Amino acid sequence: MAFFKRKKEPKTEATVVVERDIEKLLKAIELASEDLKKVEGDKRIEILNKLGALSFDANLIDQSIDYYETSISENRSLGKAYTDLIKLYNIKRKEAVDEKDNAKIQFYLGKTDQLMQLTKDTIRGRF
Repeated sequence: MAFFKRKKEPKTEATVVVERDIEKLLKAIELASEDLKKVEGDKRIEILNKLGALSFDANLIDQSIDYYETSISENRSLGKAYTDLIKLYNIKRKEAVDEKDNAKIQFYLGKTDQLMQLTKDTIRGRF
């Protein structure tokens, strides 16, 4: 029954570009992770945020969340970490909805609420 076999489709130019982009992102993540081990203070926050953004771009959602949460726990100044983290929590919540996993839905709704409260507290100077 050879006619049921799927033909292997050749890689398109777009596929090759995406794969190269992912490889570049993964290499950049690796290099930034090494840099993170060597720095402190504001430079550390900057690299954590860079790692969060690179991981987000590489579709490494859980890893991106970890970097951004670490960044916010170490420095509560508002910025890209907050906005990207809200997006990431919404992605995870949507995945949970698709999976019909009510516990995960509630978990990520709670994470979003906590982040929104932290944002309000930061704006009000209560941290």
